[in-house]
Amino acid sequence: MNWRRFARSGPVAEVVLAMVASAAGALVYQGFFVTDEHLLVLTLACLAGGVAATLGHRRAWVTPVPAVAGLGLVLVYGVFGGDSSAVLDGVRGSWHRLLTVTVPADTWGELLAAPTLVAWAAAFSSVLLVLRTRSALAPLLPPLAGFLFALFVVGNQTGGHPFATVVFLVAALILTAIRTHRGTGDGAVRLERRSSRTVAAFVAAGSMVAASTVFGVAGGQMLPLASGEHRFDPRDLLAPPVVHADALTPLAQLKKQLNENPPRPLFTVRTTPQSATQIDRVRTAALDAFDGTTWTSTDTYRVAGSRLSVDPALVRRRPVTARIELQELSGPYLPVIGWPSRLHVPGETRGRFGFDPDSGVVVSTGHTSAGFSYEVTGEVHSWDTDLATAATTATRSSPLPPGVPEALRTLAATAVQWHDSRLARNRLDALEQELRSKPYLMNRPPGHSYAAIARALAEGDAGGGYAEQYAAAFTVIARMWGYPARVAVGYRLRPARNGVFQVTTADAHAWSEVHFAGYGWIAYEPSSLDDTSTGNPPSEAPRVVPPPQLSPSPTTPSPAPQAEAQPADAPDDRRFRWDNVLNGTFVLVPSAVLLVLLTGGLVVLGKARRRRQRRRAPDHAVRVIGAWHEQLDRLTERGISPPVSLTFHEVAQHVRDRLGSAANPISATAELATKAIYAPEQLDRPDADQAWELVERLNAELYPGRMSAARLRAALDPRPLWTSWMVTRRRRQAGESLEMGRYR
Repeated sequence: MNWRRFARSGPVAEVVLAMVASAAGALVYQGFFVTDEHLLVLTLACLAGGVAATLGHRRAWVTPVPAVAGLGLVLVYGVFGGDSSAVLDGVRGSWHRLLTVTVPADTWGELLAAPTLVAWAAAFSSVLLVLRTRSALAPLLPPLAGFLFALFVVGNQTGGHPFATVVFLVAALILTAIRTHRGTGDGAVRLERRSSRTVAAFVAAGSMVAASTVFGVAGGQMLPLASGEHRFDPRDLLAPPVVHADALTPLAQLKKQLNENPPRPLFTVRTTPQSATQIDRVRTAALDAFDGTTWTSTDTYRVAGSRLSVDPALVRRRPVTARIELQELSGPYLPVIGWPSRLHVPGETRGRFGFDPDSGVVVSTGHTSAGFSYEVTGEVHSWDTDLATAATTATRSSPLPPGVPEALRTLAATAVQWHDSRLARNRLDALEQELRSKPYLMNRPPGHSYAAIARALAEGDAGGGYAEQYAAAFTVIARMWGYPARVAVGYRLRPARNGVFQVTTADAHAWSEVHFAGYGWIAYEPSSLDDTSTGNPPSEAPRVVPPPQLSPSPTTPSPAPQAEAQPADAPDDRRFRWDNVLNGTFVLVPSAVLLVLLTGGLVVLGKARRRRQRRRAPDHAVRVIGAWHEQLDRLTERGISPPVSLTFHEVAQHVRDRLGSAANPISATAELATKAIYAPEQLDRPDADQAWELVERLNAELYPGRMSAARLRAALDPRPLWTSWMVTRRRRQAGESLEMGRYR
């Protein structure tokens, strides 16, 4: 191998590897975004950051010019599609919006802004460190920070973690190897002389990293933690950005809708005639918490895009697509079919929907006027022979409150006695049939507490109830048996006409759902309803439901103009603004600021403590050497790091070539430092005091102003601490090597 050519090409290879390591973080977002559009944007950001650092690294005052220009072009044209007016508002709080959106997320500019800034900053900083420092590991810190930021944002979502990790490790290994073995001046000759040892080191290091990567990735895929179920997700700590003010539980409003006369049209569901035969209901809410009196929901709604995450247990499924047009439906809950996987509205979906990925419930983020329509694709479980023997999933339900009525305990024991089977499906079917044998009476008082359920299950004329009580009774007993169950609220779908369902208040309904492995939530119908029933008691005459109108009559104004009055691509008109998402920033921003202040304070205290130790040393020669090292720390803060092989006077000359007359204190201290090494007995206290006075003079020469940004930046610069630690470590290693050589 031609090591001379390899050494000359080192800087170019290092710059490329630094950008590759920075771009590895973009692969972590694979699966977090719906499409792969983010890869191109983040790659361009890394390229712009690396090129800007390369063009401006020789002149500090030139560096910001290409840096700002490259970043601006990527943000304006890559992230926001040429809309420069949206950059400022989009960048502000973008990182927090990433943590409050439903995954997988659309590639909105507001969501891409923060990853783009991090990728650009990682590449820019890494390339600068490559070109301005000799440290082998320092250029890897910015890409590592960008990689960790991506992992933090993605949380427990699965994505391109294995491939991203491999890319980062390979780029980091090669970059570290090049910087470790590449020298300056005659470094190529030294490399050529040590070619055999270098090749052996490369092979050994490569083998170790390859083995670690293979075992790490393979183990990560096979171990239980690979599913992401137990990973930390920052979204669990943030307040939900979509909060609705629906005070009453939807189950309590069931009877009010059923009692409306004549029934009020709420919405229409349009689908294909083939799909119409596969659905018989739409769900609006899912209630999973019961306190003995009221069923409520514990859902947390995140801002939803066009793609929604599907219940992992819903493996055996088929999609059904329908267009739903609202008429007089009130409340935040929107009708969906099965488990919603896609949402689409004319224009842009951004900011229109909230979604809970644990329940599959969709809510509107603003007022929904008549004529508002959306297309929803729902995943419906398949009915097959294996469903009869399917098992329920692990416990997903909260425990029941104490005070379960005796009527419920008796009914649960009766159902088990009739079907003495451990199969959940058989038990639940028996319970469903037992409840369906009870009279369905709408003249019973509303309520679904323990007491209301007990009254509905009573024998004789005192018993009987309607969907509210029977759905609650079924769910309570299912939880008594240890099954994950919930109460679903929504609407029944009557037979369609040409694939069109007209839903009215007379179709309001409640049922129970149990969660099965492979099938998700399976609906159970514990209420005895026939095809002609509209929720009226048997003694009353059924209400006449008007047939669905496939098109508005000529005398009836079409609702379409009302929908046009509110453009679908203007989410602000729907009373939703991304600014609402920033409320949680007031919780996290102080923490980040406190962390930055704490880090800066530790750096300042570390420098002050070491300066005090050097200045108060008991020996005069040690105090002089301490003053010399203190001056070297000030030079390190200015980016001047003389080679450690130079003598004191050679260091002074090296600094004079860089600073001119400002290096006079260094020259004077070099005389004292030389005497401290070779004639320490000739030093007295005035000499030590003079050395520390020269330290103050050097500070005054470097920073004439007592209060300046440069002085503050130097005070917070951690490089002197890092450089001192590295020098001490190398000297210790050199001493150990020398000591080992003596014993050989």
